[in-house]
Amino acid sequence: MKAMRIVLWLILALALAGAATLKEADRDPVSLLTAIYESYQNNDPQESYVYSKRLQALVDRDEKEAEGMVDGWDVFIDGQDWQLSELKIVVVSKSATHAVLRATFKNFDHPCNMLFDLILEDGHWRINDIQKTLKPRWTMSKILLDAPDAFPDAEPETKPKTN
Repeated sequence: MKAMRIVLWLILALALAGAATLKEADRDPVSLLTAIYESYQNNDPQESYVYSKRLQALVDRDEKEAEGMVDGWDVFIDGQDWQLSELKIVVVSKSATHAVLRATFKNFDHPCNMLFDLILEDGHWRINDIQKTLKPRWTMSKILLDAPDAFPDAEPETKPKTN
């Protein structure tokens, strides 16, 4: 029983250490994004504390509406499974309170190009939106809002004719 408690405490400590790493990295937009992708490369994805209040509210609403349905799709890797290589993170633009970063990488052999919109919120950099810029393109906030242009490359839905 004592050994089991030690194992549980060790697991908890490792989980908290990963979250602490992201919390420390959020003082700079590049460091935040780098820490997120490094967690995937270490097979321990960490996504806690990364979204802006606006985007987190949309994620929370979506999770509540899903009522336990598990999709398994991950916006950071644009898929379910990952084997990342050739990761590059570059600053597209940056001001004191707003930054746009591009992350390019291969997931398995599939090229990915993601655009991250970050804002400085309460002294911490947070992701305010994510866009996949290679076809089929999508925008995270628009998906969460069920916007008709969330997937701009999708075929338009045809409406049935009424007489």
